[in-house]
Amino acid sequence: MLGEIEITGVLYHEATHVWQWNGNGGAPGGLIEGIADYVRLKAGLGSSHWVKPGQGNRWDQVYDVTAQFLDYCNSLRNGFVAELNKKMRNGYSDHFFVDILGKTVDQLWSDYKAKFRA
Repeated sequence: MLGEIEITGVLYHEATHVWQWNGNGGAPGGLIEGIADYVRLKAGLGSSHWVKPGQGNRWDQVYDVTAQFLDYCNSLRNGFVAELNKKMRNGYSDHFFVDILGKTVDQLWSDYKAKFRA
């Protein structure tokens, strides 16, 4: 049986899909799901089975991995996720990360992985 926090977290995730942009279908699916889980994470409704920051194989791996990465990116520039979402209104490009943070998404992923490396 799902607990109240888990159910509320799922509702936050799904409600996020209502207002988020998807680059007219061009954004990676992992990013779309990651943004929804990022909102859940910031609301304090992450699940106990989620990965820890720094884990994962790709920035757009999906859900919790991408949510943790987006949280890192947002720590570099408050409002990053909102800006990224706004840019995805009419299309998608990995260059949006450069536009907002000055680094490629691959550079940011490398920095993120290095920050949490044991």
